[in-house]
Amino acid sequence: EGNTPKLIKGPDIFLNTIKFLKSRISNLFVLLTGPSRGYVKSNLEKMGINYKHIYLDDYKKIYELYHILDYYVIASREEGGPKALLESMATGVPIVSTNVGQAIDLLNTNINGFKSITFDPEEIGNLLLNNANPNEELINNARITAEQNDYNEQLDSWKSIFPHL
Repeated sequence: EGNTPKLIKGPDIFLNTIKFLKSRISNLFVLLTGPSRGYVKSNLEKMGINYKHIYLDDYKKIYELYHILDYYVIASREEGGPKALLESMATGVPIVSTNVGQAIDLLNTNINGFKSITFDPEEIGNLLLNNANPNEELINNARITAEQNDYNEQLDSWKSIFPHL
């Protein structure tokens, strides 16, 4: 059920960001995907935040969910990717992320998304509030970043590391 949080994924940071935003965004709504979201769901319920949890049987349909988002938030303390960074960029969904994983190298504030310097929920929340309507240039830059870091674009680099590919 996911009632025990994986703190490296920052569910507490995410929830505290939502708590910060609750009084500032009247129609705040959270869309959750993936398995095991019990901890986040129960805390959203305690805060009185409307949410929907959708678990897709076919992950290839995830793009359909991106198209209903205003923003995607990555609140992790540690990440390998995450896939959501490039998926958001590719689908034109503005992203706010902590400075983890690929975001360290690929995300540039006010260029192709918004990156927090700290793990402070107020900093993350303010990035969302202060950039509620990102311009088309930022969205286009994000798509270009996603295209430049597409699997096929990375294949030659990966082959030098993993010759069996």
